[in-house]
Amino acid sequence: MYIKRIVAICLFCVFSAQAQVSITAVNGSKDEIKIKSDLESLHVKYNLAPWVYTEKIYVDDGAKTPHSHPVLTMSTQQEYLNSKVKLLSSYLHEQFHWHVIINGKPTKKAFRARIKTFFPNVKTGYPYGSKGEGSTLTHIVVCYLEYVALTKLIGEEEARENLSTNGYYTWVYETVLNPKNKQILDNLLVEFGLALSEND
Repeated sequence: MYIKRIVAICLFCVFSAQAQVSITAVNGSKDEIKIKSDLESLHVKYNLAPWVYTEKIYVDDGAKTPHSHPVLTMSTQQEYLNSKVKLLSSYLHEQFHWHVIINGKPTKKAFRARIKTFFPNVKTGYPYGSKGEGSTLTHIVVCYLEYVALTKLIGEEEARENLSTNGYYTWVYETVLNPKNKQILDNLLVEFGLALSEND
């Protein structure tokens, strides 16, 4: 029992040092508590601090899907209960929505217009993108950031496998995973002030 307490304290200290996030299981359900625990363990396993843009996190089994605003909220869908990689990927995705809003240089209109100059033929609606063109264009950048960060954490092969098997934003992920688009997307991140540091 003593050893277990020491281990728990050590894990808590490491987690706290990595990123000051507050994760709340909204309803206290079994699935919410599992997702909360898995998120905490991911913060221990990986240094996610460079990519934490909002520290208040909810886990809510009433949420149909994860979403970033007004509070970053993770859902308890089976894919996240079954796979920590899927959970990690989706969590980073929602954090990067905050990154775009907090740190992005242009206005939303200019931001989306600039992306469209390179990707004019946008596929919208499920499963290709978001409901509207503007949100789908934003997701090109968000999903590319997700890919870049995930590659740093788990390697390119596993990152590509994870994103290419998502059943949503399929056109967006095909676009960001296409090697022909890498330089364009890297340049856009720099232009928008959203590039991730090499040390992250």
